[in-house]
Amino acid sequence: MPKSVYEFWLSQGKQKLRLPVLPEKIEIGGAMQNESVKVSGLGELIFIEEPGAREISFASFFPRRHTPLCEYRSIPKPETAIATLMKWRNKKQPVRLIVTGTKINFLCSLEEFTYSEGASGVGDRDYTMQLKEYKTASPRKIKVKKPVQKKRPSKPAPRTWKVKKGDTLWAIAGKVYGKNTDWRKIWNANKSMLIKRDKRNNRQPGHWIYPGQVLKIPA
Repeated sequence: MPKSVYEFWLSQGKQKLRLPVLPEKIEIGGAMQNESVKVSGLGELIFIEEPGAREISFASFFPRRHTPLCEYRSIPKPETAIATLMKWRNKKQPVRLIVTGTKINFLCSLEEFTYSEGASGVGDRDYTMQLKEYKTASPRKIKVKKPVQKKRPSKPAPRTWKVKKGDTLWAIAGKVYGKNTDWRKIWNANKSMLIKRDKRNNRQPGHWIYPGQVLKIPA
């Protein structure tokens, strides 16, 4: 008897179980999670939501010994296969269902699993299984804007400057204002004092300054 291209696999972690006999059919369904609201004067309104999780159900049996219906030779004992499935269900963790040759490959919760003495042979175990697609919720990533760092205000210019040897108004302006051409601010604020100290400042403004002089530095 030729074997099917389909293989039914169930797994949880590293443990795997291949169903020895293929189900005659597999039913897949999933209701839409729509919400209906009755509004006076308008009747019933329906809000279409995301589709619900898929539900899968099928029935087959675990044979006591290998028969032509089996898909492979080293089949598990019915009691072993049933014990494995019951253990997986009791762990309250999802199982993965894979059906080769189809697009069925997803995590499921084992909703129902019932078994009974086989109708076709003593020692066989008939079973029905119902699974439901298991969806995990991942936290939504929220982009957080980095706070804009405010520029620190520049240090206010000193209010006075004590002249040292080698100083010039040009050089002092560069140090306190960051701009040498602002030397005239210092000159205008100290004009009277500098001319009184040295009349040559009339012809050459601010050129003649001396160590120890205290100059006013305007903002």
